[in-house]
Amino acid sequence: MSLRDRLDALRAEAHRAIDRMPGKTGDLARKANAALGRPLADAAELADRRAFEAHTTAPSSAAPAAPAAVAGASREAAPVIVYHMDKTRRDAARLTEVLDGAGIPYKVMNLQEDPAAQSAVRRDSKGFRLPVVFIAGEAIGGRAELANLAASGALKKKVFGSG
Repeated sequence: MSLRDRLDALRAEAHRAIDRMPGKTGDLARKANAALGRPLADAAELADRRAFEAHTTAPSSAAPAAPAAVAGASREAAPVIVYHMDKTRRDAARLTEVLDGAGIPYKVMNLQEDPAAQSAVRRDSKGFRLPVVFIAGEAIGGRAELANLAASGALKKKVFGSG
């Protein structure tokens, strides 16, 4: 059993313990865990996080992929995902306009009801605020960064490869 597996087992055990805590003490412990990004979680959630880190699971589709097709693109497009919350959906629409303009297929994911996904995106977003675009699991940034990549031609290279 690796160190990571042992730590995950301890985190799951601690999560079970705070879930069983009664009264205000339990409420306070659960709120603190949530405020810290849920470092203590059940085994299934921890396994999902590991899979997310390894980029082996596709996120559940909150919206279908845009039907944008790139003419002449012989390579498969890297996955492009726009993550947002309810309060940032207008800004997310501006990001999708840039992607549509560049002919990039993408998915839009609302993280409002998924605290684990919120925590994972916050952790992996390199300090960018929502909405944020990820290409092949790498945080690209918001509208300014995306527009700069599109204008320079680097966006299509990141999505379709330099080939």
